[in-house]
Amino acid sequence: MAVCRRLYNPCGPKAKQKKEEFAFCGAARLTCGMKTKKAPKDVVSEPSTDLAALPAPVRAIRDKILAALDKNDVEALRIPIDWNEVRPLFAKSGTFKAGTNPIEILKALSFDKKGRETVAVARAVLAQPFVTITRGPVTLYEWPAFASRPTPPAIEDEARARWACVRFADLARSNAEGKPRPARIAIASDGVWHYFWSED
Repeated sequence: MAVCRRLYNPCGPKAKQKKEEFAFCGAARLTCGMKTKKAPKDVVSEPSTDLAALPAPVRAIRDKILAALDKNDVEALRIPIDWNEVRPLFAKSGTFKAGTNPIEILKALSFDKKGRETVAVARAVLAQPFVTITRGPVTLYEWPAFASRPTPPAIEDEARARWACVRFADLARSNAEGKPRPARIAIASDGVWHYFWSED
């Protein structure tokens, strides 16, 4: 039988809501001894380029990320990262020591180890169409659309733009899969930046 403390109820409505949101990104769900329900299937929209259709909180954090990228310095991303309630996911759990500076993580994941590749890839990702992904109560706006809604590129320039979304470290996996494996950026409808990574 599960015991929940009086000062913090890990099965309370707030904790449950937060855990459901980050279960979307692969985090384990708190169950307090109950069996975990089967995760609902994703509902993915058609690709869109209509930025005016984005909720205001999503537009706000996207604009902050783009403003940081315009500085061509990965350090500038600290502003939108710190603006977030919870730090976005940049790598699988255990890849880096807990508490590692997020900017140092982005530098480490960058081919040049200074963050230049990270900046270029993030800019290319946000230049792509986006999709809306809904799972239960959580709605995410994800770039690039072709990551979750694969469609063949219409022209060669579009194909090149898609490959610009791929980190050097992901080229081998991309070649093995026969298609680009892009980095993805997802922002929830409430403006919380969930992730910037190429994981499933």
